[in-house]
Amino acid sequence: MTITVRPIDFGDDSRPFVDVLWNIYKDDQSWIPTLHSLQLDQIKPDYNPFLRYGQAQLFLAEKHGQPIGRISAHINPRHDSYHNERGGFFGFFECINDQNATDALVEAARTWLRSRDAHWIRGPISFTINQESGTLVEGFDTPPMVGMPHGRPYYDNLLGKTGLSKIKDLFAWHYPVDNLPQRSLIARKRILSLNNVSIREMNKNNLRNDIGIAIDIFNDAWKDNWGFVPVENDEIDQLSAELGRFADPRLTSIISIDNEPAAMVIAIPNLNEATRDINGRLFPFGGIKVKWRLLRGLQSGRVILLGIRPKFRTRKYAGLH
Repeated sequence: MTITVRPIDFGDDSRPFVDVLWNIYKDDQSWIPTLHSLQLDQIKPDYNPFLRYGQAQLFLAEKHGQPIGRISAHINPRHDSYHNERGGFFGFFECINDQNATDALVEAARTWLRSRDAHWIRGPISFTINQESGTLVEGFDTPPMVGMPHGRPYYDNLLGKTGLSKIKDLFAWHYPVDNLPQRSLIARKRILSLNNVSIREMNKNNLRNDIGIAIDIFNDAWKDNWGFVPVENDEIDQLSAELGRFADPRLTSIISIDNEPAAMVIAIPNLNEATRDINGRLFPFGGIKVKWRLLRGLQSGRVILLGIRPKFRTRKYAGLH
């Protein structure tokens, strides 16, 4: 059977790049699609800052004219500048269980990257290390958390047969918030008893400023981590706009020591709980369901940012850890 891979333009013509997911996951009972409109936003240059400073191309695989897979190829100049490399990345990988289709998609990405003098290919990273990254290898029977990738059980095998191999393990931790360990409660009480330590929630009326403070801590805390790329002002603007729509200040904290912002955490409600059965569409009745569930309250959330400045990782401030 003939498989073709064709480039997809960003903008109004990119809808098939999103719609193909409904073919791939049609029999996956755990899959919860991100809102269709939000997925389209992620591949619009006027929405996603990466598409204004990076280079990228989308590809769609088809068999007999039917979409069966997708991939992106991209170059991140901020990664290259920070790490002194000429790297190439692929992302947004999704495909039916077809090795020929996977081979064709990965080769399309490799060819595009080679033509731009990339020295290697790494992924899935969609589009930056600070966005969705990795291929799911465990937990296929668990619904995805908001902003995290899902996947089919055969992805790792398909990608491995294209010549790609694992470079790093990524872990997602599940942490119950009821019945906290006594050790954690004691550590929190101790750190808050120090006269030079203060803690506050983020101010939703001044969110851009507080997100900027949090990102400054994040960039300092994570600067030596594998694959790290600093978050810059245009990405802070986007994050602030996104969090402004659904962030709950009670799930955020900025901790200062001697009036210097030293640590932070930002968690968000797991919106996938609210969108679990609307098939990625707010119209005609999905929006009503989502609003009602948000008003009732959700049972889970996701920590999206967490960091402690290295100079405060001392025994005295161990309760921050």
